Amino acid sequence: MRLRFPAFALLLASLLALVLPFSSACSDGPGGGGSATTGSLVIGVLTDLRPGVDIGSLHVVMRAAGKTVDERTYAAGAEYPLVFPVELPFRDLAGGTAVEAEIEAFAPADAHTPLLTRAAATEILAGKELLLRVALDARCVVVPGGSAPTCVAPETCVAGACLDEHIDPAKLKPYEAGWYQGNGDPCKPASAGAPVVIVGEGQGDYLPMSDGETAQVEAGPQGGHHIWVALRAKNLTQSGSVTEVTGHLPDLGYDVGTYAVIFTLEPDEGGYCKLYGLRFQLDTDRPIEEMLGHPLDVTVKVTDADGDVGIGTRSVVLSDTFIQ
Repeated sequence: MRLRFPAFALLLASLLALVLPFSSACSDGPGGGGSATTGSLVIGVLTDLRPGVDIGSLHVVMRAAGKTVDERTYAAGAEYPLVFPVELPFRDLAGGTAVEAEIEAFAPADAHTPLLTRAAATEILAGKELLLRVALDARCVVVPGGSAPTCVAPETCVAGACLDEHIDPAKLKPYEAGWYQGNGDPCKPASAGAPVVIVGEGQGDYLPMSDGETAQVEAGPQGGHHIWVALRAKNLTQSGSVTEVTGHLPDLGYDVGTYAVIFTLEPDEGGYCKLYGLRFQLDTDRPIEEMLGHPLDVTVKVTDADGDVGIGTRSVVLSDTFIQ
C-alpha cells in the first residue's frame, strides 16, 4: 500500500513519539554518570601520611539524604585494605541528593582516639559522575602541643584550617580512572589540589620554622644584611615557577623590597617540593640597626608555569645582632 505524504508524516511522528522518550530515559547524559535524573559521585581520599606507620586504620561512614548507606573500616588484613587512594562511591542517586562522608584516621597503636577527622559533603548532579578529592593532611593531626585546630561541624580541618565541609558540586571535576596518577611533574600531580606554600629557613636545605622564632641576620659579601628563606610547596610546577619574597616590619610600618627568582623546585617528602638558599636582603634603603630585634612578616608567593599561585607567610623576629 502506498502512503500519501500527509499520512506518511503522521505515521513518522507517531513512531518518534514512542521512541524518543525511551531514548531519553536510557541516555547517560552529559558526563556519563547516569540517566537524565540520576548521577554518581566518588570521594577520592589521599594523604601525605604513611599508611601502616602514621595511619593504622580508617573508619568511614557514608550517608545519602541523611541516611547511612555504608560504614566500613580500612586496615591491613581487613575486608577493605588500607591502600591509598581510597575511593568512596555513591552510585545512581537522584539529582540533588545530599551525600557526605565522615572519615576518622587512627594511629596503629590507638584504635580508639582519632588521629584526625575529616568530613566532606556535596550533592549529586543528574547525568554526571563527579570526583570530590579529600586530603587527610598532616597539619590536621591532633597531637599534644600541636597546632591542628579543633573544628566544629559543619566545618572540618582542611590543610590545617577549619573550613566548610560542603563543596559546591558545580566546582567538581568529572571522575576519571587514574585521577590520582601524576603527569610526570613530581611537584604538581595531574589532579592537583590547591597550591600550598610553607615558609621556613635554611641556606643548604629547608628547615621548618614556627611563628615567633628568631631569624638570624647575617652580613652579606657585598655589604648588605640578609636572612636565609626556604619554602616547601605542593601543587605548583617544578620548573618555571617564579618565587617572590617580601617582608613587612609591622611595628615600624616598613616594607622590605621584593626578591624574585625563577628556580627549579626540588622534590621532598610527603608529596612536597622545596626551595632553599633564598638570600633575602633587608637593608636595601634603611640601616639594618633600625630593624634588629623587630618582628618581620615574611611572605613567599610562588606563581607557577600554569598561572596557579601559592602564598605562605611566616612571622619571625629578627636577631638582636648580626653575624659576619
